[in-house]
Amino acid sequence: MKHASAENIPAKIESYVSRNRLRDAFQQLRSYSARLGDWRLTDEIDRLEQSYSMMLRYATQGVDDPGRSDIYASIVRGIYDMTDRISRDMTKPLSSSVYFSTLRYEAMQSDGNLPVLAERYRSLLSEMSIYNLVTGAENSPASRARTELEMLERRVFNQVWIAYPFSSDEENAVKMLFEAEEVPDYFREMLVSALMLGLTHYYDERRLLMLFDFYQLAGSSRISLIALCGALLAMFVNRNRITGIKVSQRIEVLRDVTSWHEDVKTVFLQFIRTRDTERINRKMMDELIPEMMKLRPDIAKRMRDITSMPDIVDMEENPEWQELLDRSGITDKIKELSKMQEDGGDVFMSTFSSLKGFPFFSEVANWFMPFNIEHTAVTGALGSELAAVGGIIQASPFLCDGDKFSFVFALSSVPAMQKKMMLSQFGAQNINELELRNAGLGTVSEEKNNLVNKYVQGVYRFFKLFRRKGDFNDPFSRPLNLLQLPQLVPDLTDLETLSVVSEFYFKRGYYDDAFHVFRMLADKMPPDAQLFQKMGYCMQQKGDIANALEYYEQAELLNADSLWTLRRLAACNRMLDRREQALQYYRRIEVKKPDDLNTALSIGHCLLELGQVKEALNYYYKVEFLDNKSTRAWRPVAWASFVAGEYERSRVYYEKVLGDAPSANDYLNMGHLNLVTGDIKEAINYYNLSIDNDNGDAEKFISRFKEDEHYLTDAGVAPALLPLVVDALLYSRD
Repeated sequence: MKHASAENIPAKIESYVSRNRLRDAFQQLRSYSARLGDWRLTDEIDRLEQSYSMMLRYATQGVDDPGRSDIYASIVRGIYDMTDRISRDMTKPLSSSVYFSTLRYEAMQSDGNLPVLAERYRSLLSEMSIYNLVTGAENSPASRARTELEMLERRVFNQVWIAYPFSSDEENAVKMLFEAEEVPDYFREMLVSALMLGLTHYYDERRLLMLFDFYQLAGSSRISLIALCGALLAMFVNRNRITGIKVSQRIEVLRDVTSWHEDVKTVFLQFIRTRDTERINRKMMDELIPEMMKLRPDIAKRMRDITSMPDIVDMEENPEWQELLDRSGITDKIKELSKMQEDGGDVFMSTFSSLKGFPFFSEVANWFMPFNIEHTAVTGALGSELAAVGGIIQASPFLCDGDKFSFVFALSSVPAMQKKMMLSQFGAQNINELELRNAGLGTVSEEKNNLVNKYVQGVYRFFKLFRRKGDFNDPFSRPLNLLQLPQLVPDLTDLETLSVVSEFYFKRGYYDDAFHVFRMLADKMPPDAQLFQKMGYCMQQKGDIANALEYYEQAELLNADSLWTLRRLAACNRMLDRREQALQYYRRIEVKKPDDLNTALSIGHCLLELGQVKEALNYYYKVEFLDNKSTRAWRPVAWASFVAGEYERSRVYYEKVLGDAPSANDYLNMGHLNLVTGDIKEAINYYNLSIDNDNGDAEKFISRFKEDEHYLTDAGVAPALLPLVVDALLYSRD
């Protein structure tokens, strides 16, 4: 976290820039730079302000300058850069965050610069090629070289991560590594991730443009897409810092020479799927796992009945076990989770979150390392099983790289029998997945989706599970919505993309986001009843009933026969106390579905609220007649009879209600009935039951009682008696 003396600097400067008060921004910069006493920073501020002064002079003299907006944008970018440099330099000496601890450590090393480390890394790769060995005996040249190589990979990663602002020498060093044939692909991926991670701390246009270069020039689609993921994530995190035209111009070129348009959509859809991760975790932890734990005794009993344990791959499905799962509802939950996984949902987050405590995950760089069976952590964990197991895990299409490392470390610490079962299940699922792919069912688009999906899952895990995650700016702490980036508007606002995105949000209950995208769709397509229905539903779920009603009315204009729309119109009008209008809609529904119980009940409620008690009772009786086994009409009949003064009928129905899981309100109403019929003692007994049924909340009872006082006085109870009844009730409870 930033040190207290510097943490507010960016916010203050940004406040001035956002209000176009650059003079005040420069004054603030001078004030902060004076504390550091760095003349180089002061000189740069001077040069930047001089450029601004010249621009102001030309502008005030009436000189027409078509490039003025670009100059202004470059000055703003310079102000932001200086702000970050000053904030960073003020924070560096004292902050205990991982970022600044790493920065101070690297500054103390004799070889502590990126070009030197990059050259040493390449030299070591050449030495290792001479050994032509992956591993060797402990302390052998190959083993020592492998250990040093991994140490250098972590240090280069850290240097790329913490370097700011990125110099031309550092840029050349990274590009040299990226282009060198001997550098393995997994390390190229790590370099891309390091560039991205650095951009979550401080915006650096040079870094972002490098990610665009790697997206375009990478030799593999995997690295290319990972670079694009990093670039788009960095753009979103720094969306208020991207000024000028250089980034937009670079994107225009990429649109012409790459599959940018489709790739951006692929990445965006994976970003928005991260919104579902917490929901899936809750479903796993709150629903599936507790239900499975309940079944443990039954499963244990059946396990005891098995005299010998066959190989799990050869075990046929046990119908009795399946029946257990079906009865408990676990089967349905597993099917739902499987569907989520097919849709790209992260169903393994909760499973592997507890397996990130291994020492391997203490290093930031290791979270961004592609799974590599040659890594010493893997060879050390698997030992003699490396050849048999390593390839299976590496080929797994359903685990992200970090989870593959977790699986290896967990595997190394379990007994042999459990290990055999785990590997059998893992291998069987792997084979099924790979068979599907080899059968040609996986398109290029699906391969890209899976690749991006797994990379994004790995990045998400770092920001959510790293032991010191609080030291980092989590880009997933808010909806990662690329539609907020004006540079990407041409790529993400076509009808197909907006339709997919809006449906994703809508089906998962993210109604704010869904409405925002539906509104964009409405601007791009002819009026559509279904679209207005969904917009209305979003508004209704947000509690904005008035706006929901407007959208439902627009849907009705386009499709007046939709029962769904008519029901929503009726319900919204009733919620807005527009009972006459609600009743009209319910009458229209009744014409289409004359025997619908819900409609009959709703009409009865509207009539009762409008004071048409006798007609309301007729509809409640209709409900009872249509379904004589249902208890749904009991309460409304009891209450409507009470309001109509038909107390005996009301008593008959309230006695039915009280025999069938009564509520506090039912006891309250039965008390009212006894009060108006003169049995005050019995009324107080029922009022006591009402309070008891509501956790003893007497104040809540009094509030409800006061709301109903007009019904009691209309029925002939003397107003002066009512407070006496309440006090007598409270004394009886003492």
